Amino acid sequence: LFSGIKQPLITGGYNQEVAYQNDWVVFNDEDWDVTTTGSGFQVAQYPGGWLRIGDDNPAGGEALGISSKEVWQYNANKQWWYETRVALTDVSDYNFFVGFADNSYVDPVALPADGIGFSHLEDTTTIQFVSRKNGAGTSFDMKDSAAGSNYTLQDSAIASQSATVFAMPTNSVRLGFHFQPAGTELNQTTAQYKLYLDGKKVGTQEATTVPDDLALELKIFVESKGTNANHLATDWVQTIQQR
Repeated sequence: LFSGIKQPLITGGYNQEVAYQNDWVVFNDEDWDVTTTGSGFQVAQYPGGWLRIGDDNPAGGEALGISSKEVWQYNANKQWWYETRVALTDVSDYNFFVGFADNSYVDPVALPADGIGFSHLEDTTTIQFVSRKNGAGTSFDMKDSAAGSNYTLQDSAIASQSATVFAMPTNSVRLGFHFQPAGTELNQTTAQYKLYLDGKKVGTQEATTVPDDLALELKIFVESKGTNANHLATDWVQTIQQR
């Protein structure tokens, strides 16, 4: 996914790229606008650093998560990369959204009115990539391979520690997009998103509906269908955009 940019993360010369990465070795809540309900929590945990967001005793319909400041903006002329790795305790009982959305979006029971990112809805095992403006837009069901079937999200547990196993969430999945302006590749006449799952390109979505008229926040949010203990674990988030 990130093969087209310079490494390490923040390089490339003045004004070429803006980059952000968080591996959640620590979580500073002062850096974020935090939404907490009831006994909900956001905590750094597990080897390598994971951000665990959830509640052991949620109320039905409880939403919680974190938002950055409004420091991201879609630009039709600038490439944009994003990737995260997530694991979910109870797939059927949680809605989540990871990606970018407008300031008012704090409840992933529904899709953002304006946003670009990945949504999982309760009572399903699928993950959708969505790009939306003013309450409308396009979506793509993430696949397990370029020519495969819809990816099946599985419940996660914490692996038992051993001499060769880290005690971290199982059944995690990497989700990423690469926005390409028209003309980025030979014969590419329209703007598009290339979509990645576990590092493999699994689809391409035309960027026909995009939130191009407002600033966006980086979001990680969950919403509980019922009262069962549940959490979303995020291993890292990384995003890079041409200036």
